[in-house]
Amino acid sequence: MVEGADAGIDDDYVAGCPITPELARQIADLADLPWSDGKVTDGAMRALGWRDNDVIETINGFVTGQGHVVYSDHDGFYMPFCHYYWVGGEVWTTDEWGALPGWSSQKGAGREEFDGHVDAAVDRFAELLGPPQCDVRTEGRATAIGPYSWRYAAWRRGGNALVIGQVPEGFSLYQDEEAVVYIGALAEDAPFPEAAEFRDFLAP
Repeated sequence: MVEGADAGIDDDYVAGCPITPELARQIADLADLPWSDGKVTDGAMRALGWRDNDVIETINGFVTGQGHVVYSDHDGFYMPFCHYYWVGGEVWTTDEWGALPGWSSQKGAGREEFDGHVDAAVDRFAELLGPPQCDVRTEGRATAIGPYSWRYAAWRRGGNALVIGQVPEGFSLYQDEEAVVYIGALAEDAPFPEAAEFRDFLAP
């Protein structure tokens, strides 16, 4: 337990739910669909056997066979697979991510472990799709968790981009960063975003 100004903060954690080869194949196939048509994409995810989200309250979406929650409130496919956060304070009072079915967490882990989950996901998709067509990092800057340089690796899939990237978790007030797989519209003749622009691309 940390004392002084940070009293009440337990420790940093990294929680992850691995992307299996089968899940990567399923997502790669989903990346070829028109994500502007929710009926098509919802039907495709149900056909994979994914169920309606019953894991995280207030989130509309699906749950993969491995336990990832896919948010359907975003304009596209948005699936967190890793979180880097601290436990304590007003937001995450317990290790909620590590307790989810299919997930596990490591207390005392940090940015190296968080980045390692991202690198492993990029490698998993590269096995299917070849090396990323875009692979960039933001300049380092400070956050409440600590200095960061986020990685974004992307593949073009027709009129979509499939991206592995890192962003703030939207409900935690910067107590939590998350790594996600994202599928969103990107015209075939449009350039990939610059590194600093990927955060907004993943969270429109």
